[in-house]
Amino acid sequence: MLQIVVGRIAQILLLVLTMRIATTLLAPAEMARVFLISSAVALYASLLLNPVGMFMNRRFHAWNTAGKVCYYYNYFWWYLLGISVIAAASLATLSIVSLLMFHTGLIWLVLLIFSSLLISTVNQVVIPGLNLLGHRTWFVYLTLATTAMSLVMAIFMVILAKPSAEYWIVGLLLGQLLIGFLGGKIFYNKINSPIRIVGTLSKVNNNHIRLMWKFTWPILISAGLIWTQTQSYRFIMENSLGLAALGLFVAGYGISAAIIAGFESVFTTYFQPIFYKHVSGEDITEQGRAWSNYASAILPSLLLVGFFVVAAAPELTRLLLGGGYSLSSKFVVWGAIAELARVANSVYGMVAHARMKTKILLLPNAIGVVVSITMILWLMPVYGATGVGFALALAGIAVFIATYLATRTELVTTLPYRTLIQSVAVGVALVVVATSARQLMGSEGIVAALMLLTLLSVIFLLAQYWILRPYLNGKMKNE
Repeated sequence: MLQIVVGRIAQILLLVLTMRIATTLLAPAEMARVFLISSAVALYASLLLNPVGMFMNRRFHAWNTAGKVCYYYNYFWWYLLGISVIAAASLATLSIVSLLMFHTGLIWLVLLIFSSLLISTVNQVVIPGLNLLGHRTWFVYLTLATTAMSLVMAIFMVILAKPSAEYWIVGLLLGQLLIGFLGGKIFYNKINSPIRIVGTLSKVNNNHIRLMWKFTWPILISAGLIWTQTQSYRFIMENSLGLAALGLFVAGYGISAAIIAGFESVFTTYFQPIFYKHVSGEDITEQGRAWSNYASAILPSLLLVGFFVVAAAPELTRLLLGGGYSLSSKFVVWGAIAELARVANSVYGMVAHARMKTKILLLPNAIGVVVSITMILWLMPVYGATGVGFALALAGIAVFIATYLATRTELVTTLPYRTLIQSVAVGVALVVVATSARQLMGSEGIVAALMLLTLLSVIFLLAQYWILRPYLNGKMKNE
């Protein structure tokens, strides 16, 4: 696990550097356009690609054992191409009739949507596929290379052409394309040799489609609900508050999202392949034990990450965002609350994946949409972007509670309550230390911010080591 931790921390630092450079080179309005395009891409990816990807992950080991990965993935590549065309055409239509505003030219919009879906998905299938195969070293290196190359190409495009959302996105995609091509070659060399499939198995038949549809349709609907809850606000804000306000909000909110999601990826990279391996059978006791191990590793650590982000919000904003984004710091806390709720919801949602009962996730996500949209429309006219932050955090908490209630009887599980309490205690201490230190050192200046961040980081890392020491020492149960 240590290799993954080091690799993911390096990736987090690269993502942080990407955020700093992007907000330095691009004005808030340009960043807002980046966010709008990425949200549109995320809608189609979450609705039509991610559910299929989850099904593929669930079946990957069985396919590889039978030598059928290449066979089934070929169908997926054609499916991806079709979805990319549909997404580009439909979003262009919505833009023409002014139902969704992207503030970019039609040709640019079609090109960016199509390329983003196609290139990003290929990169995110073949490189994580190496992790599923157990080739974690390749996975870590190629993931880092993708982030680094994307940043370099984005800087190059913005400086060479002009500091606009379009050229920034093109640069990111070029980096993903270059490393994704390399990752694809390695992935296909590592999978088991494909077998020759003849007769009635020469095509994907109705049984295959029914099995996949039974697994994916609840995830598809849930994904649409999740997108509506977590990203549709960007189009609502753009329409009501303008591009600049949206850029400032998402930049601050995105600090929490980037840091917490980055740490989350450390754990999912290592533990999800183990989890899927142990839930692939029908033993409900083994499934419960697999989920308990998974949750015990992730929840206490990420809870502490959330407290760290809240404690260091002003300093993180000063260091991670450009000078024109100082007002974004007040949105970091809302992002931390919403992201922690999302992580907890995701962990409990894995119960549904273990039991192959993904439809039980529909009601919790529907509740999230109702709470999110209702509260945004109520609070935004009065409190502006702050009201949006409160609404998103409240919706995240509501979804988590509903998901917990929906899944609590599916498996017999246990949680490390003592470790969770310790995480809360250390987190509260971080907030107290940060508040006290600001009063002593002052809150202005880069030197004071670095000193305080160093102090908080030392406390945070020592506590994380204490929480993660069983996993760093390779003592993961049932591995």
